[in-house]
Amino acid sequence: MDNQEISKSAMEAAAETIQVLKGTVESLQMNLDQERDAIDGLHLTIDSLEKENEKLQERVFQLEAEMNQPKVETPAEGIDIAKNLEKKLGFYYKDLKAVDGKNLTAEDSETLYNILDYTFKALRKAGLKF
Repeated sequence: MDNQEISKSAMEAAAETIQVLKGTVESLQMNLDQERDAIDGLHLTIDSLEKENEKLQERVFQLEAEMNQPKVETPAEGIDIAKNLEKKLGFYYKDLKAVDGKNLTAEDSETLYNILDYTFKALRKAGLKF
């Protein structure tokens, strides 16, 4: 092999190497573009989740504020509650008045217990807290 042939072989090998390297660069560029697109998609997802998180935090704040706000009862509601309690507890009030406080029997004690138990349950249902 003479110098000319060696130079020609070297040039062909260099040209092939250059073509392989160009293909590698193109492939790497495509991979890089795909990764950038994926990252952009993740950024959009993050932005969307952050906005949703802000909305949810605002809603939690509103709900906590509503829970901590004292309930304002209108007079009509109070009257309705009082009438409802009067209906429920009126019968037991009559039983209570029928008990002789100075001569209590075991039956009277049981009756008084049941009256108090029902009274407090009715008051809790009406919204009173003990």
